[in-house]
Amino acid sequence: MRSPARKPILEAIFWQMPRYLDRERAVGVNAAVLWRITGRPNGTTDDFQLRIADMRASVARGSHGEPAIATMTIDGVDFLRLISGALDPMQAYFGGKIELAGDIMFAAKVGGLFRMPKARPDPLA
Repeated sequence: MRSPARKPILEAIFWQMPRYLDRERAVGVNAAVLWRITGRPNGTTDDFQLRIADMRASVARGSHGEPAIATMTIDGVDFLRLISGALDPMQAYFGGKIELAGDIMFAAKVGGLFRMPKARPDPLA
């Protein structure tokens, strides 16, 4: 995640998130979450704000806008592992791979608000 592909990979992931929001699970949720993805060669982070309101999700690049109820900071490689299901969120937190600030209970709930795409079976397996 230190190559020029980092930006398009992260943007593709975040811009797709609203498609996978489970609207039934999002009833009554009105909050913004800030994702800070570390591991850039220059030491800065890629920030994305995920906003959930009115059973809809939206994403904005950067940390501007409404204050986030929770901030999640994670390395780029660990983020890819997390969103692909290869890294358990609780193990990531207790293993120090993800830092949480703000409403930790809400942060723990965020993943459950989305229907994660399933990997297709390998036709060659």
